[in-house]
Amino acid sequence: MDWNRTKTILILTFLVFNIFLLSDLISKRTDISGLEQLQQVTLEEKLDSFNVTYKKKPTVQTENMPYISGKVHEFNEKEEKTLEEGTSQEIELDGNKLISTLEKPYPINDPTRASAFSIFLETYVYEGSKYEYSHSADDKNIIYFVETYKDDRPIYNQNSGMLIVSMEDNKVTSYTQTYLDLSSITEERKIDPASDAIEVLLNQQYIELNDVVEDVSLGYYTVTNEDEREKIVFVPTWRVVLTNSKNEEQEPEVYYVDAIEKNVFSATEDDEEIEESEEEGNGDNQGKDLDPSTPQPSSGEK
Repeated sequence: MDWNRTKTILILTFLVFNIFLLSDLISKRTDISGLEQLQQVTLEEKLDSFNVTYKKKPTVQTENMPYISGKVHEFNEKEEKTLEEGTSQEIELDGNKLISTLEKPYPINDPTRASAFSIFLETYVYEGSKYEYSHSADDKNIIYFVETYKDDRPIYNQNSGMLIVSMEDNKVTSYTQTYLDLSSITEERKIDPASDAIEVLLNQQYIELNDVVEDVSLGYYTVTNEDEREKIVFVPTWRVVLTNSKNEEQEPEVYYVDAIEKNVFSATEDDEEIEESEEEGNGDNQGKDLDPSTPQPSSGEK
């Protein structure tokens, strides 16, 4: 046996094997480096690459919010009597719905300003200070308000917890109200900032080329059907409204991003229900018999 030849072959074999291992190691390090560089791309750079812009850039928010629950309020005769005696309005109760007709229409100086309704809400509406302006119907005669929970955080997409006001000649003539008895059910938890919600929508391809972030707001949302359980659970949620700068005819799209778990929900089906309610509100009853329905923003949801 030629030992020198065998030794040479072994040395060459180990050398080739080491070269292979070195090449593989360099390749992996290159891949990792590229991945790290990709991960280091900022949200702003990602949005710029898609030509995505903000109508109004949201401020960085780091705050704590609890999970809350809501129970549909059943109006009683005592509440009815209190409202009727304190103001000039006729009240009709229909289970969890309060229907009011004002004996003397209440004038609103500028219905386009949310603050113009403050005195009316506090004076004529049960727990009126807990409602905030949401949007108006196309003809501006039906105004929608949503219930809020502490710090004026609105309750999104609920058939309950809504106030639908009917107007004529800039005067409130009647309204339909539902109300939720809300309370916290967990300790406060740190929520994700608005930028995280935008990044989630971008990564999951809800935000597309040339989109415009019209509005970003913080409130509460639930995917629980309120008819299926006595109490409805709400989670802190970012509401994001999108339009497209290259397609002005496209209806705004509205998404809700769980501010803790990062789940994404779309408002499309609920918006179809609100459109039906608005059509009813333009009828002879001027909203008196409207069923409260899911709100959409003044910028317009689909």
